Amino acid sequence: MSRASGTTTERVIPGAGLRDALLGIAALMSLLVLVELAVPSTAAVSAASVLDAIAVAAYTVTGLVAWRRRPHNRTGRLMVAVAAGLLVAGMSDDDLPALRFVGQVTESLPLAMLIHLLLAYPSGRLDGRPARITVAAGYAVALGLQYPQRLLDPDAADTLWNVQAGLGLITLVAAFVLVSRRLATAPPPVRRHLAPFILAGCLMLAVVVGSLFVLHFDPEPDAADLAVLAQVAAVSILPAAFVVGMLGGAFGRAGELEELALGIADASAEPELLDALAVRALGDPSARVRWTVDGGLVAGDGRPVDPAAERTGSRGWCPIGPAGAPVGGLSYDRSLIADPALVTGATAPLALAMDHRRLVVDLRAAVRQLDAAADQLRDSRRRIVVAADGERRRIARDLHDGPQQRIVLIGIEAQRIGRRADDPGFVRQVSGTVSEQLRLLLDDLRSLVHGIMPGTLTERGLPAAIAVLAEGIPVPVEVRIDPGIRRLPAEVESTGYFVVAEALTNAVKHGAASRIWIGVRITGGRLEVDVTDDGVGPGSGEPGFGLRSLADRVAALDGTVTLRPGPGRGTTLRAEFACA
Repeated sequence: MSRASGTTTERVIPGAGLRDALLGIAALMSLLVLVELAVPSTAAVSAASVLDAIAVAAYTVTGLVAWRRRPHNRTGRLMVAVAAGLLVAGMSDDDLPALRFVGQVTESLPLAMLIHLLLAYPSGRLDGRPARITVAAGYAVALGLQYPQRLLDPDAADTLWNVQAGLGLITLVAAFVLVSRRLATAPPPVRRHLAPFILAGCLMLAVVVGSLFVLHFDPEPDAADLAVLAQVAAVSILPAAFVVGMLGGAFGRAGELEELALGIADASAEPELLDALAVRALGDPSARVRWTVDGGLVAGDGRPVDPAAERTGSRGWCPIGPAGAPVGGLSYDRSLIADPALVTGATAPLALAMDHRRLVVDLRAAVRQLDAAADQLRDSRRRIVVAADGERRRIARDLHDGPQQRIVLIGIEAQRIGRRADDPGFVRQVSGTVSEQLRLLLDDLRSLVHGIMPGTLTERGLPAAIAVLAEGIPVPVEVRIDPGIRRLPAEVESTGYFVVAEALTNAVKHGAASRIWIGVRITGGRLEVDVTDDGVGPGSGEPGFGLRSLADRVAALDGTVTLRPGPGRGTTLRAEFACA
């Protein structure tokens, strides 16, 4: 309570109304138990009656806990209803005629309610027509065939009891098949959550079926008492299995929407906190808030999320924000939350919070993109260094294997001329050899210079250099160059030339091409180069070092290199980059 300007403002505690209602239900159940204990009974106290009382208390407590943890889920209410059904059915031994009549009429009702609880767990709703039919049949058999037995003569009542037992057995078997199939077909994460309760329910159904067989054939009193005790014990294990599953995270605590709004208002600017609030509101440990950034989905930490993965299996998806332009979405487990209205109600306050926190997510996504770009830049620089070192080694190897060897030979011949300078015939002969070696040396140097930077490119430009390059390819090459292309900056011409050279080399050496097409044009101030062949097509592996180095060179001119299958077959290498 706070005071300001003479007024008093009281803060409403979220969930107070629910807590008061649950306390009232607990008090009412306690009162009914006290009344039942106070009413005389025609039967003596037995182990089965004591265990039945424990089961009533267990279902009441676990039901109230489940109701409190997830108010919008019907599982808690069903468990409290089972407790009430067990309590009312236990009145069949009361000394008061009215209570005894009520107990006898509802004696089979708890079994139908247990089938309902088992098939509705954990969402509290029946999923699918077979489950709804089975539950309806259970209630019909438990109530519709129980009361008439009190109005008929003993023989007719026995016949109706046999019909009720047979139909009840069929209903139990159907419920067993449904829950078993559901557990077997559930995804592994969901199966881990469902396993404790569903397995305990299957065990309960199996024990109940066995006890019905024993009771149906009118056994000895000791066998009948043992069958009843086993049946009550089997019914009593469900609350314990529910607690085990709840401790394992299968029934997360859920909060009211006003509590969600209060949590959003008090939260800091950390987007990850919205995930915790969504888990709190829905009672689903797997609930996550996704953000729409640049047409894609990211988590609260800016990590990209695959949209398809949010809608597979048992995953549900609810958009957050306007229908035409959602700001994100809420991913949840449909097997745990069967009421879409609960999820839709939670998205309204989340949309408001996401509008205020979008900048944080955008910044984190931008930081991730910058980190990825920085990694690519480091890799690109490393490849440039490696390529430069490799080119230096190639030049050194070519100089050593070609010009250097010829210079050594020319030096040797010059020494021979010096030693026999007085022999004109010898001098003329060796001079011819030296002249031939000098010519070959000049050819080697020209070839070396051409490999570093073709003379045609530097002297006549890109179109002429590409034409000369195409003439040296051993397969037919069709060249289409925009006639408006004139001289371009040196770095643009050299980049375009080496794009074509790399593509031709790959087409002949790796693609087994029999025909190649080259297209060069300028569009919007950018040079576009396409080289297409009819070879075997691009491989499925990573691009080679040559293509990666080429991509680095093109990226330096604000361009890109793409490699894709050709129109019919083969490969198309396309590069586009700025002309200035």
